[in-house]
Amino acid sequence: MRTIFFKAACLVVVMGCNGGSGKSSAPPQAAVCDDSLPTAQSLYVLPYTVSESYRVNQANCSGFGHSDFWQYGYDFEMDIGTVITAARAGTVVHAQDGAVDGDRNQTNLVTIEHEDGTVALYSHLTLNGVLVTAGQLVAAGDTIGLSGDTGNTGGLPHLHFSLHPCSDLPGLPGAGSCPSVFVNFRNTSANDNGLEAGRSYVALPID
Repeated sequence: MRTIFFKAACLVVVMGCNGGSGKSSAPPQAAVCDDSLPTAQSLYVLPYTVSESYRVNQANCSGFGHSDFWQYGYDFEMDIGTVITAARAGTVVHAQDGAVDGDRNQTNLVTIEHEDGTVALYSHLTLNGVLVTAGQLVAAGDTIGLSGDTGNTGGLPHLHFSLHPCSDLPGLPGAGSCPSVFVNFRNTSANDNGLEAGRSYVALPID
């Protein structure tokens, strides 16, 4: 477990969701994000309970923690202990727990691999907030964890969600190059170009 948490700390450094410690005199230039997919065609649902609504703090290409490798992804502002659900059916690959809220050196997280090989990352979960185990099968909407404030959150409790083409993420066993890719959600208001920072989104019933 000691080795696993050291590796998880590397993930924290790479994925500074809210600015973190890498401050500069000017914010990084955000990349141009022009990806689009009709919302109804998305394979994903919002990663929280139906009828709940949460504000997006950072979205695609927001700069800071959402640039370069991590340019695609969403930070949902949530109180510690908010229920997190699977955005798509799949198999749990990594389930790491043990960090306490406020710990900036390691994070609690879950990754889930889908049938097409893509992998969803759910990060910054609270202590004892990882409610699944590696190898477990989950369906879309199943509870997988509780949100928290572990890792490089910038002091803002939130859930980081991103999608990757494989499970080889920095700081995890088998680390490789799997930059984040575009994803949107079918069970909320139209978001063909992705969710927008500063807006709140209600999770509608899953069809």
